Amino acid sequence: MRKILAAICFCTLAFAAEPTDLDTLFRGKEYKPVLSASLRDSSKSEALPKAAAKSSKSDGYYMLQFESVADFDAAQRRRAQLSASTGYAVQVVFDAPFYKLRGGGWSNKKAAEDKARELSAYNITAFVVKVK
Repeated sequence: MRKILAAICFCTLAFAAEPTDLDTLFRGKEYKPVLSASLRDSSKSEALPKAAAKSSKSDGYYMLQFESVADFDAAQRRRAQLSASTGYAVQVVFDAPFYKLRGGGWSNKKAAEDKARELSAYNITAFVVKVK
């Protein structure tokens, strides 16, 4: 019996020498994809250089709409997923009968369309919506 226990302990120690994926997960070293800094904008409009800010006119306020979902719980789950993958503060807006998931914020349509195109490279579908 002691020989069997010793063999089990030896095998356990031999395999325990290298950390597994589960070990690194519990140490906080899980895989986190690195997104470009332009995807990490908050819901406020992006910072423009002073020269560019003077030359560009604000023609309203534009946001990216990612999806429309009929179920509130599904909208909250999807909001968390989109927020994690894009870095935007994603809002859930109720417009009967759907919950619309929107994020970002730009003062001109061209900048918002550029961000939507950039997100499409990451397989995230979004379209531009004028909110003001």
